[in-house]
Amino acid sequence: MPKRVLVIVAVALVIAAGGAYALRSNEEAAAVGMPANAPTEDAMAQDIGTQIMEHLHRGHVPERSGDIMLVPKPYSYLIGEWDLTTLGTDTPEVATSHPNPWNYLARVPIIVYGPRYAPAGKVVERPVDISALAPTYAELLGMDDFDVDGEPLPEIKGRGKTPKLIFTVVIDGGGWNALQEHPEQWPFIDSLRQQGTTYVNATIGSAPSITGALHATFGTGDYPINHGIPGNQMRDPEGANVDTWLQNADPRFLEAPTVSELWDEQNGNKPIVATVSYEGWHLGMIGHGAQRDGGDKDIAVLWEAEENEWWTNESYYELPSYLQETDLDRLERYEAKLDPRDGLKDGTWFGHTLEVLQEDLVRPGTPAFVKFTGDEVLEVIEHEPFGKDDLTDLLWIEMKMPDYAGHAWNVTEPEEGDVIFETDRQIARYKKALDDKLGKGNYLLVISADHGQQPLPELFGGWRINNKELERDIVDQFGIDILEKATPVDIYLEREVLDKEGIGLDEVARYLGTYTIGDNIPDGAPGADRVPDARLDELLFAGAFSTDYLQALSPEKIAGFGDGIYPEGDLTIGDEGE
Repeated sequence: MPKRVLVIVAVALVIAAGGAYALRSNEEAAAVGMPANAPTEDAMAQDIGTQIMEHLHRGHVPERSGDIMLVPKPYSYLIGEWDLTTLGTDTPEVATSHPNPWNYLARVPIIVYGPRYAPAGKVVERPVDISALAPTYAELLGMDDFDVDGEPLPEIKGRGKTPKLIFTVVIDGGGWNALQEHPEQWPFIDSLRQQGTTYVNATIGSAPSITGALHATFGTGDYPINHGIPGNQMRDPEGANVDTWLQNADPRFLEAPTVSELWDEQNGNKPIVATVSYEGWHLGMIGHGAQRDGGDKDIAVLWEAEENEWWTNESYYELPSYLQETDLDRLERYEAKLDPRDGLKDGTWFGHTLEVLQEDLVRPGTPAFVKFTGDEVLEVIEHEPFGKDDLTDLLWIEMKMPDYAGHAWNVTEPEEGDVIFETDRQIARYKKALDDKLGKGNYLLVISADHGQQPLPELFGGWRINNKELERDIVDQFGIDILEKATPVDIYLEREVLDKEGIGLDEVARYLGTYTIGDNIPDGAPGADRVPDARLDELLFAGAFSTDYLQALSPEKIAGFGDGIYPEGDLTIGDEGE
């Protein structure tokens, strides 16, 4: 019996045993203001433990992050309004979000291949994180003055010769939990493990586990608290909530230089610095381009979903002439061939019609788009003069497709496995092209990921948190509209209203520490009777922390939180990559 069916049967039994659900009325709700039984922020931090609190502290950017950082309990996550009538059915809600700090999202591979630089077949169990890559590259390049949060990986050494190219592939959403869910779908990546060095206890180093922040950590070697990018959204200097890259691939909010742009500038902008990525959120890998004094227009090939074309912000970056015209016909040919990949020639790919698969916000989550992106990466490798001089070039590739597939269909489903399989095939193509152009052993190939993915909550006892109902409840609880915006990561509050009403940020954070499944069910919501009575009083958040609290944390304070009560708070739990 398929896993999904087993899950649905189990949930149905729980619901049947739970009996009818009685919706709580407004009269039964807690009194306006912070409840008397609300936990302190210290108490919530103690439950979460040192490792996660350290990541939260590193990932919080004062004046830019939200006013309250949210930590849903393991396997719970925030989404928008969702349909409770899907509970216990064979069509559960599959949409997810993944900004949470727990180990299944935080643990990622770091695999380093390069016969002259990385020991073959070596497995390193020492805890490391993705901030180590930039200083490792700096050390290989002889950049003695590169001072960042991360520490170089001592196993990776130049041994008297610098690589012609440092080629980094970040598999978006390709953390260990995604790879383990589909263990047969990445044979080439696994072969690189045998030929190179694998860090099985690597993490993303900070929280939340969100794209914009972590790609900047890859590029700079700093955590968000120092590179300034808290995620995909932030407050700008005027206090407005904005897209971190201003929806225009604008790098102005990145406060730290990347290893790539520093190396480029130190060598008169002669090295080639380039990326092929899905969108501007990933530019933290290469840096500011021509926006930075002394910089130049580095190559940035980005996808524009609404226009279905490759593009860039030409004020700061370059889109090569050979990619100026996007070959959509080729992408459509690849999409037309998706049908038999699921083992059944029936006009669909895992039940999804071609019309659905070609929708703008679905298209990037298919194997067809993986191959299409791979073609463009090979175009860049072929056309650019990598390795033609003594100065190391740096090429950063972001493979967005596994993350997209996980959001659309869930990491546990076969669509995700097929996308991972095609991603693996494209990485094999990249290596062959590099061997042909640069010669085996003359480059460094590094594979990592920016986070894992969120499985269906039914698998692990989690819950989908209705983001919109949470917003309504915060306003109702405090009796006044104090809310600017709630995201899957954090809550932005109206500071002037708080000050006027004498409401502290800590009061809102502590209220969220009392928030339950029952609280989160909208009045009169269809399907509310499908929620088991036994779950109504379950708390939804392991913690919620005000910006004031996170900023005040010292290393000594964080160390004193100890192990915490959640197994998912242990970020280094053995050789999970095997």
